Amino acid sequence: MQKIVFSLAILFSLSLFSACSSNNGSTRTDHIAVGVAADFDYLNPLLIQLSLSREVCALIFPTLVKPSYDTENGSIEFLPAAAETWEFSENGKKAIFHLRKDMVWEDGEPVTAGDFKFSYRLYADPRIASTRQHYLDDLLQDPEGNIDFDKSVETPDEFTLVLNFRAPLAPAIVLDHFNDLMPVAQHIFGQIPADEIRMKAAETPVIGAGPFRVKQWARQQKLVLESSSTSVLPHPAAIPMLSFVIVPEYTTRLAMLKSGQLDALVSAGGINPKDVGDLQKNSPGIVITPVKNRYFDSIVWLAIDGERYRESKEIRPNVFFGDKRVRQAMTHAIDRQAIIDGFMGPDHATIVNTSLSPAYASLTDNSLRPYEYDPRQALSLLSEAGWKPGPDGILRKNGTKFSIALAAPAGNPRRNYAATIIQQNLREIGIACEIRVDENLVFLKSQNEFRYDAALSGLAAETLPFQLVIWGSDFENRPFNSSAFQNSELDSVISRLGTPLGENENAALWKQYQQILHEEQPRTFLYYYDELEGFSNRVKNVQVNLLSTLYNAYEWTLD
Repeated sequence: MQKIVFSLAILFSLSLFSACSSNNGSTRTDHIAVGVAADFDYLNPLLIQLSLSREVCALIFPTLVKPSYDTENGSIEFLPAAAETWEFSENGKKAIFHLRKDMVWEDGEPVTAGDFKFSYRLYADPRIASTRQHYLDDLLQDPEGNIDFDKSVETPDEFTLVLNFRAPLAPAIVLDHFNDLMPVAQHIFGQIPADEIRMKAAETPVIGAGPFRVKQWARQQKLVLESSSTSVLPHPAAIPMLSFVIVPEYTTRLAMLKSGQLDALVSAGGINPKDVGDLQKNSPGIVITPVKNRYFDSIVWLAIDGERYRESKEIRPNVFFGDKRVRQAMTHAIDRQAIIDGFMGPDHATIVNTSLSPAYASLTDNSLRPYEYDPRQALSLLSEAGWKPGPDGILRKNGTKFSIALAAPAGNPRRNYAATIIQQNLREIGIACEIRVDENLVFLKSQNEFRYDAALSGLAAETLPFQLVIWGSDFENRPFNSSAFQNSELDSVISRLGTPLGENENAALWKQYQQILHEEQPRTFLYYYDELEGFSNRVKNVQVNLLSTLYNAYEWTLD
């Protein structure tokens, strides 16, 4: 099946580019083609979970503000987008946004504050099951504990949006979270019952107001965007068309970039570090741009009995990873440096022991003892937890063999390489480990349903506010907490970090945040790695940064 998909992608690419060439045979200048490893989960901001899907949606739908990363001081500021200006009350419980008055959906209907309020109701609706549902938890509530949208989200006129919170919130939290809650068009989604939005996602028209609009989406093959002539957010895209070609096989993607069939490889479809030297020597027309400190890989250890939870919602410890000593042992057992040296190289990855990005060096707790590669210590911890070698050398506890499947997504050479090292490391300490590779969307769905005891997974965890939504004991409503990790102390720290704080208290709480994760190891945090994006030097005006690979894709042009 995968070979068929590869062939379809290549055929599409060839036909696309021949169609885009002018009659006199000159090189195309009106269409940028980007190669990616896997398809998008949704093009509906209510439903997205994948980071690249979020980036594409931000090119199609309005965003409240535009985050900007300052590489010199490592800080994020927010610039106008749908909101021209905004202000916060002194007590931190109110935010007022003044919207542009010239925004229109691509079908000509105006974008108003009512669209934002309507969309917030949908994000909060449990029938939608949005991964960002909990972003709205701080809004004013009614006596029954439900969000009181009439009081918490006010629209005194079509272009003023007022948010009222039940407790003080830091401005950065408000701007980050509500910027992620991209609105959908009320005149479209108001006609669809909330409990049908997810099931009708494939047939619902994608109507946005951003610089691009959807021209065509052929699942598992291609997504073609075209410049939206009516957009003022900030303007119609400079390039007439931008396409994403789904090519799961890395070597095929790379060959297509070298031949000029693709103009870029990005995100999980980016450049393998081992190919950098050859490309620099033999393909001078390819520019390699690293995105540093944005992405981390990890092994998610499921803390609960997933099958029992799916059947009855009963929370029981996972037979393997419910004990933190076992999770600590796993981190000691895995040779993370060997993975880095063998695949990325020491210049392109940094070992970490929590989810916090190395970009925030001023907040890093350097006093934490690193988890060194130490199989003896791993065995000692496992023994303390009751796991002893059986006659076949496999660890056992109360008659249960320590035998697991390590799940990984297809089409990701970095994680595939890591999986083989991890499998070998675990077998060396008496754990039977088989590798299970699933198609990307199947992998994501299975993680969300707690079907994997162990999964090689990662996140784009680029902002401090996003760090606060990865974790939460209410894991049913925290889909990024795919380990179902519960810790009341961490919940309290996260809650306090969302409020206005002085510099010293903020730094102290971030250190406490790291100390809890370091001790508990709900994931084995492998490393933050450089995502190497490859662009043809014909693609101009490209900015990639900690926040986004497609950060200014609406400014891209092609020579």
